[in-house]
Amino acid sequence: MAHPAPNSVRPSLIASFLAFIFLIALSIAAQQSATRTADTILYDGKLWTVDPARPEAEAIAITGDTIVRVGSNAEVMSLRGPQTRVVDLHGARVLPGFNDAHTHFENATQWFYEARLIDVTSTAEVKDRVAEAARRVPAGMWITAYDAGGLPAWSHSIGGATFQPALATLDEAAGDHPLMIRRYDGVVFINSKAMTIARLKDTALDPLGGHYGRDPVTNRLNGMMYGKAADLLTNLLPPATMASKLIAAHGVLATFNSLGITSIHDIARLDAISQLQTYNADIERSYTDVDIFRNLEQKGQLTVRVYAFQPLRSSSQLAGFGIRPGFGDRMLRFGILKEFLDGSWMLAPYANHPELSGDVTFRLTTDADERRMIREADREGWDIGVHTIGDRALSTLLDWYTDMEKANGPRPGRRYRIIHMWYANPDLIRRAGQMHLIADITPYQLMGDTEHVDKLLGPERAKSAFAWRSMVDAGMKLDIVSDMPGLYNRTEVSPLDPLQNMYYAITRKSTAGKSAAWHPEQCLTLKEAIEAYTISPAYASHEEDVKGSLQAGKLADLVVLSSDILSAPPEQLLHTKVVSTMLGGKVVYGELYKK
Repeated sequence: MAHPAPNSVRPSLIASFLAFIFLIALSIAAQQSATRTADTILYDGKLWTVDPARPEAEAIAITGDTIVRVGSNAEVMSLRGPQTRVVDLHGARVLPGFNDAHTHFENATQWFYEARLIDVTSTAEVKDRVAEAARRVPAGMWITAYDAGGLPAWSHSIGGATFQPALATLDEAAGDHPLMIRRYDGVVFINSKAMTIARLKDTALDPLGGHYGRDPVTNRLNGMMYGKAADLLTNLLPPATMASKLIAAHGVLATFNSLGITSIHDIARLDAISQLQTYNADIERSYTDVDIFRNLEQKGQLTVRVYAFQPLRSSSQLAGFGIRPGFGDRMLRFGILKEFLDGSWMLAPYANHPELSGDVTFRLTTDADERRMIREADREGWDIGVHTIGDRALSTLLDWYTDMEKANGPRPGRRYRIIHMWYANPDLIRRAGQMHLIADITPYQLMGDTEHVDKLLGPERAKSAFAWRSMVDAGMKLDIVSDMPGLYNRTEVSPLDPLQNMYYAITRKSTAGKSAAWHPEQCLTLKEAIEAYTISPAYASHEEDVKGSLQAGKLADLVVLSSDILSAPPEQLLHTKVVSTMLGGKVVYGELYKK
C-alpha cells in the first residue's frame, strides 16, 4: 500500500491544525467578550456626558480606570457580573470631573498654614479663623497670618490706645500650634507657644531698635512685637521644606477632590533648571516646584491629574532634563510654556486717568527676546500661554503669535492660550477668534470690580471687557479657571469651587447681594460653563481623547452632585454640593450617592 510522501502530507495537516486553533481562539475571544463584566456600574442617574453624540444617559460602567459603557440602565446593566459593584444613583446628577486649568499649587501649600484674616472685621472672627487653621494644620506646626490693614482691631485706636489681640484668647484658639500674625505695618503678634520656642521670657530685655509689648498692669509679655523685635521673631519662622509642602499638599488635594476637581493645569517649574539661573527679580515666585507632584505620584498620593506649565524661558533647557512636549503619563504631563506680559497695558489711556495707560510686567524681557523665545519654543512643539490683561498687551501677543506662525509655518495641533484677557476690544476678539486661540477666564476677577471697570475704561470700552460671549461667538474656546489661591500678596482669595465660578460665568452677578448682571449679553450658558470646566481644558492639554467627557474608552473621572443644576435656576449652583468624586474609577472624596 502506497503512502503519501511526508512532505506532501505535513503542510495540509499543519494548515488544518492552525485553522482549528484559530477557531478555538475566536470562540474563546467571543466567550470572553460575551461574558465581560464591569468592575463598577452606576445606574439610575442623570448623566450629562458632554458628548454631543449622546449628551444624556442614565448609567455608566467602569472597568479598571476606564469607562467601558455609557447609556441606558438596560444597556449598561448588561455588563453586570457577580463581582460588579452596583450603585443606585437615585436620580443624582453626574458630570465629568472638573478640570481647573490655572492653579498655583505651591502657593496654596503655603496658604495651607495660614489663618485667613484679609476679610475679617472683628477679633471674634480672628479667633475663629485661627481655630479653623489649628484644625487643619498638624499639631506643633506653625500657623501664620497676615492682616493687610482691614481689621479694625489692628488699624484703629480705641480709647486712645492701640487695640491688640488678647494673648489668652489666641492661645486657646491656636491650641498646640505656635502662631504668628504679621500686621500690614510690620508689627508682629506671637502666641505663648511661639514665645516658648523663641525662649522669650517676661524678663527679656528689649532689643536695640525695637521693643516687646507688655501688659500695662503685670508687665508680662502680651505677644506684641515692634521694630527690631518683630524682625527677630519673623526670622524665627522655619523654612518651607519639601516635607512641609507635602503635608500641606494632602490638604490642598483633599479640598480639590471635595469640590469635584480631578485635573488641574498648574503654573509650575523644574527646580533643577531654576537653580541654574540668575535672576534680576523673583520672576518664578508663583510657579510650583514640579517635584511636589512627582513625590506625590511616586507615593500613589496624587489625586488630581496635573498638566504642568513651565516658564517660557526654560524651553531651551527642558530637553536636557528629559522633558519634551507631551512627556509624562496620565497623572503628570508637560506640553505648554507660560509667560507674563502685562499688568494692564492699554492702547488708549484710562478714562479716569488720561495720563496713564499701563505697562508691561517686570517679568518681561524685551519684545525681540519674547518673539525669539516663542518662535523657538513653537519649533520644538511647545504650546504657549501668556498672561495678558490690557488690549495693548493682547494686540502685542497676537502680533507675536502671527510672527511665529509666519516664521515657522503650519504646525498641526497648536493650542495657544491667552490667560485672563480682561480688556479686549471687538477687533482684537475677532482676530483671536480667527486664530482659534483658547482663553483662560477667571469670572471672579470681574465680580466686585464692575464699577472700577466702568470708571477705568468708560462705558463704551467696558462693553468688550470680560466679553466671554463675544469670545465664543468669534471662535475661541474658553476654560473657566480659578487662579487659586489668589493674589500673591494675600490681599485677595480666588474661589476654587467650580460651581461658584460657573455661577459667575452664567450670571455675571456677585454673591454679595447685587441683583443686576453686569453686561448680561456676555453671559455664558450653563452647558457652555460645564464644557469650560471639562472638555475645553482637556482639549487645551491635548487630552480630549482620554478625558473631559463621559464616553467609553475615556478615564473614569466623574463627580456626583447633590442637586440637578441643569434643571434648576442659576442660584442653585451656590447651594449644590459635591457628594462624591471619582478619579480613574476610584472614589477620592465622599461616598457614592445613597438615598
